[in-house]
Amino acid sequence: MTPEIKPLPPELERAVAEIRDETPDAEMAEAAAARVWLKLSAASRSGTAVIRDCADFQALIPDFRAGRLSEGRMALVRDHIHQCVACRHIYEGKVVAMPAPAAIRRANYGARWALAASVLIVAGATIWWAVNRNGEQTGHAIVQHLDGTLYKVTADGIHPLLAGQDLPSDVELRTAKDSDAVLQLADGSLVEMRERSSLSTSPNSLDLTIRLGRGSVMVRAKHRAQGHLYVDTGDCRVAVTGTLFEVTAGVKGSRVAVVEGEVHVTQDNQEKVLHAGDQTVTNSNVEPESVSAEIAWSHDRQMLARQLHDTLTQVHPPALRYSSSLLEHLPANTTLFVSIPNLAQYLADAQSVLGQKIATNPQLSAMWNARIGQAVDILRTASDYLGSEIDIVGEQDQKAPVVIAEQKRDGFEDFLHKKNLPFTLINHGGLLLFGPEREAVEAAAGQLDSGFAQKPLYAKIQESYRQGAGLLLWVDLAQAHTPIPGARYFSAESKQAGDRFVGSATLGFDGPRTGLAAQLADPSPMGSLDYISPDALAVLGFVVKDPGAIIDEALAIPQGSIAAAQHALDEERQQEGFDIRQELAASLGGEFAVAMDGSLMPVPSWKLVSEIYNPERFEATLQRFIDAHNQEAAQSGKQPIRMAQETVDGRVYYSIAQVNGGPLLEAHYTFDQGYLVAAPTRALVTHALQIRLAGTSIKHSGKFLELTPRDRHLNFSGLIYQNLGSSLAPFAALAGAFMPQHAGANAPQMPSLDNIKPTLFAVYGEPDRITLEATGDVLGSTLQNLMSGDIRGLAGLPFAQMTGTHERHNSYAGK
Repeated sequence: MTPEIKPLPPELERAVAEIRDETPDAEMAEAAAARVWLKLSAASRSGTAVIRDCADFQALIPDFRAGRLSEGRMALVRDHIHQCVACRHIYEGKVVAMPAPAAIRRANYGARWALAASVLIVAGATIWWAVNRNGEQTGHAIVQHLDGTLYKVTADGIHPLLAGQDLPSDVELRTAKDSDAVLQLADGSLVEMRERSSLSTSPNSLDLTIRLGRGSVMVRAKHRAQGHLYVDTGDCRVAVTGTLFEVTAGVKGSRVAVVEGEVHVTQDNQEKVLHAGDQTVTNSNVEPESVSAEIAWSHDRQMLARQLHDTLTQVHPPALRYSSSLLEHLPANTTLFVSIPNLAQYLADAQSVLGQKIATNPQLSAMWNARIGQAVDILRTASDYLGSEIDIVGEQDQKAPVVIAEQKRDGFEDFLHKKNLPFTLINHGGLLLFGPEREAVEAAAGQLDSGFAQKPLYAKIQESYRQGAGLLLWVDLAQAHTPIPGARYFSAESKQAGDRFVGSATLGFDGPRTGLAAQLADPSPMGSLDYISPDALAVLGFVVKDPGAIIDEALAIPQGSIAAAQHALDEERQQEGFDIRQELAASLGGEFAVAMDGSLMPVPSWKLVSEIYNPERFEATLQRFIDAHNQEAAQSGKQPIRMAQETVDGRVYYSIAQVNGGPLLEAHYTFDQGYLVAAPTRALVTHALQIRLAGTSIKHSGKFLELTPRDRHLNFSGLIYQNLGSSLAPFAALAGAFMPQHAGANAPQMPSLDNIKPTLFAVYGEPDRITLEATGDVLGSTLQNLMSGDIRGLAGLPFAQMTGTHERHNSYAGK
């Protein structure tokens, strides 16, 4: 590699100019010249060529390019090329006239002083070049990225820093709540700070120390020719160069987790060497945690997960199937039918694509472990023995379902034995039947070709194939025990339609819907959604034909003093003709929306919106019900319920709360545009009104509209929406902290909720069915979860037991 010629820094240029302009003391100059001349004479006697002029420098340029010169001569030639235009042109390949050799004047003191000055210049340039090449000072330490607020904490207070701003040394830097930052250090290393973390940096010679006061950092250390990057938490010190690792400093101690490379951790004068996937803690009271879970907060980790997901999206899912060679052979009494395309080609393609990606990315390699690869390989190998479709069938009162597939090639039974899979296998004329229960497999084999084609369920399934089948499920409810009167069948399907995946489920009836299912109204505009914000965590909305049916359900299971109040009202109804059900039903319009629309703590930000036709009648009915409750409470000694109202800016707000019940038993509401809007605080009610006025509700959110299914309907009979992932993740982590801890690779783990994507299920009430549709890839998501390391992604696939485990295992194994 050709050495890079760098300009001298301004400070060194000024020093050189001062040396040149300085008039030296004659005696000092004579002594310096004598020493230099003595060294040059010694070099001449030792056979080393003496550099006298430009011709000598130019003769050394080929060896300089090849790096064969000593360090001192490399520095001399580099400095000369920097100063001499003619030699620099020769070095750069330009043709110039060679300068005439200068006459040698051995006894000239001026020449001796110039040579001594040159030696000083070269020495300074060498020192500058060595520091610039091998030290950590290659640039400014800056705030590279900032999401939220980063403070500089000094004696006179805290001061916010901005993205792109220089970072001070030996000064505490602290991220605020819900904030994270990426710092680029002077040596090029990157440090990602989690929220509520605090650190400072201290350069020392060739080393750089990060002093982590509290919180978590993800460090991508740059490779160094000399020196180290250290992270000091007070109870341990981590020494690294060129690796990716995470360090957390907490109240109980510290934890170090390595993603890539090698780190040395020193604690109590003892050193541990950690490699990728390893971790250590400084307190025996801190249980190990998987590296995957430990770094889940990091954007670096999330970026890797997205890379893995994006890689898997390049793999095309199995094609739709428009017919089935197995369907007509099924047992006549089949009540459960699940059809799955053969996954051999998908799994092979996924392994190939992942293999190429992992080979070039050691971080992705760390996310992929041998256990995942083994499970996927078992699935792929098993699929190679089977035909293009795999069906799971169940009969009424059958203990376990049975898998049926065409035999593609011999050897499946040997495969099961080698993998020690406890399945009973029967080959029935080229049809393979297998499952965990021998009796079920033998019963299914005896009922093949017994007339399933004449059954109503057969015709329903055939219709699904004519429209193109992906992952398909049918259940005959006529022969099953179901609590839904009149329900005839249930079906669910996931497939790719155009450029998107869709999932659907249908509950079908023999004729018009009956029972509670008949109360779901036809698809209708839902004005209640105008009061729900786009940031809602969960929404349940529905429209019913008869609000009285909803009241019946609400009053069917009363408890405590509420039940007593209802009993008192029943007696009053008999005496005065007052019917609470009738009064409330006459007030309600039949449209409801319940949402979690805000923070979950300390008081859940629930919201209830209900269509109201007669607010005065509703308020009078509610007041009468509460009066009856309070009368009963006074006799039983229980807490009464208080009602109040106030007028703010011309609007009447109502409140209802149990006396001494706390904020969790308090509700505020008002009436607006034919709707009752209720929430735990008046501020939330006011905010709901502002959302409607501004036209910024969830109905106008692009994220919400993208999730709506592509179908013929403009409105919904009901909808179920969730965007819970990021909000529930802290609670899952808190719950995990109180779970019993188990050691070992097979220890159960709390599921990660960080990657739960928003989902929307649209519900449509039709004359003889209720249909639920959603935009989402059920089959593809299942397979991607599997390939990404979530063994539970096998759920629903016919080979779940082939993994040899029913538990989830982390991508990283804590050590």
